[in-house]
Amino acid sequence: MKIAYVTKAHWGDNSPGVIFSYYQARSFVENNHDISLIMQHPKRAVDNKNDLNKVNPIDIKLLSNRLGPFKANEIFYRRANSLILSNNYDIVFTRDPGYLPSLVRLKEHEKKVYYQSHNFYMDFSKHEYTQSVNRKKFNKYENKYLNSLNGMMTLNTPQKELYEKYVDIPVTACPPGLNKFSSKSKFENKEVVYCGSFQPLKGIEMILDTYKNKSFDFSLTLIGGRNQQELSYAKNLIGEKNIRNIKLKGWVFYEDLENVISNASVGLMLLPDNFYNKYLTAPNKLFDYISMGLPVVCSDLPSVRNLIPSGHTGVIFIPPGDHKKCNKEIEKLLTNEAYYNELQRSNILLSENLLWKKQTETLIKAMMS
Repeated sequence: MKIAYVTKAHWGDNSPGVIFSYYQARSFVENNHDISLIMQHPKRAVDNKNDLNKVNPIDIKLLSNRLGPFKANEIFYRRANSLILSNNYDIVFTRDPGYLPSLVRLKEHEKKVYYQSHNFYMDFSKHEYTQSVNRKKFNKYENKYLNSLNGMMTLNTPQKELYEKYVDIPVTACPPGLNKFSSKSKFENKEVVYCGSFQPLKGIEMILDTYKNKSFDFSLTLIGGRNQQELSYAKNLIGEKNIRNIKLKGWVFYEDLENVISNASVGLMLLPDNFYNKYLTAPNKLFDYISMGLPVVCSDLPSVRNLIPSGHTGVIFIPPGDHKKCNKEIEKLLTNEAYYNELQRSNILLSENLLWKKQTETLIKAMMS
């Protein structure tokens, strides 16, 4: 069976979506399946030393979204369909709601087609997400096309149960995975780290408020920001809140992430209590922290808790917005080395069961059924 995985992301972008798509596609190869990852051309030259695909490469097809002076994702989608039809792919799946009309057209050519949702556009009466300029279009597409698919996948069970109220096709919860790292976190450094987007939706303000109200002496490092706008937003927040002694780093290429994060002691993931974070989020950073043995202090929301096995001790869940509880847990971790080591070992053991190769088995089974 030949599989095509279509995403409008530009290869080499500073984007969690690129990391997610690449490692998910690679996990198909690791499970002995023939897959092509179809993406857009890079926006800029990709430095060879920072090329994800340089080791154990997979088949990546890069297409342009330009036609003369015109540029649009729809041009890329049409070219993706032409490539798929001319190369006899059997199964096509995508994470892009904008591709749904083109995806459904492939069904006319006896292709099995699937959608992997990373959001929820079907009913905005339940949804405060307003950042997407295409939200109305995607709302139309999900309502019009989803029931024409062979099936769909979500990132967690709460998201699955949400979609099942609206569609009549099979929906399978397929959590993401992690790339195995080897380093261990450093208890003695007394450093807390956050890595990821600096969007308000991802809790950057909550992290800064927690640090500002800390009752225990530890350092905080913020790593990420997908672009200069997000980096400037974080810098401005730090200035407005008059917070000092924060290490602020820009985007770190994924293959270098281990060297940066493994110097920290604790991973932090504080999320606002909203619809997106309750039902839809499946943050890469949580898995990155676990893969390096960092104990994690994390907001207790259904979507995130669903990603962690019941009874696991390496991730400490706290009520959203509870700064006092957050600092108390950080203090306990960084003053009790035996407790810290217990949580570190727990996450290292868990990481063996959360590798992309294993996690993707559920998605593969859903598409092959």
